[in-house]
Amino acid sequence: MKSKGAYIVLEGIDGAGTTTHAKILSNNLSRLGYCTRVFEEPSKGRIGHTIREYLSKGPFDQRVLALLFAADRLELARSIESAIDEGCIAVGDRSWVSSIVYQSYEGFPSSAPLEWLYMINKYAPRPDAVIYIDVDPVIAFRRISLRSKHRDLPETLSALRGLAAQYRRILPLLARIIPLVVTVKGSEGLIERSIEAVSREILVAVLVLLRLREAQGT
Repeated sequence: MKSKGAYIVLEGIDGAGTTTHAKILSNNLSRLGYCTRVFEEPSKGRIGHTIREYLSKGPFDQRVLALLFAADRLELARSIESAIDEGCIAVGDRSWVSSIVYQSYEGFPSSAPLEWLYMINKYAPRPDAVIYIDVDPVIAFRRISLRSKHRDLPETLSALRGLAAQYRRILPLLARIIPLVVTVKGSEGLIERSIEAVSREILVAVLVLLRLREAQGT
């Protein structure tokens, strides 16, 4: 009997390396014989394109942004659920957890209450594991600054610090409804950890979950 897949999500502030590590995790799992698929938020679809355009221009209302992301997730949901049903590991570069953190952050204009954000994401797929990459905001801001002169708004050092604090508040709440919530250090203070060290720690955490599920036959 084919084993059921799983939905693993990587989270973190902008510049934490979620996109990089989602791809590395997928590649590492593939080498170990797992079927994997990577899902990005925002998606490459129509609503995802609208979100990217909205973010690039600003100013924006967090409530509008939250609804756009929720709609984008509903379009992604079928693909994610299909991958899981086929026995694949769906690796998410962000999820509804990002909306819970970002759109509730009071440092942004028109932030939304947690209860409402959770409600509008009610039908989004629930991760089997959330891996939070904890990177010092100074390092994250430096990485973002090196990417391009055209960046999503508002990627300021102050905002990144506020979002990091918001993740620290939200993660313990997620542990009540998500089977595995793990924090992986992307930096030690202002010293970056190597990509290899971070990716290895992420892989170990995911393998522990997968092998436990396989042992339980779920």
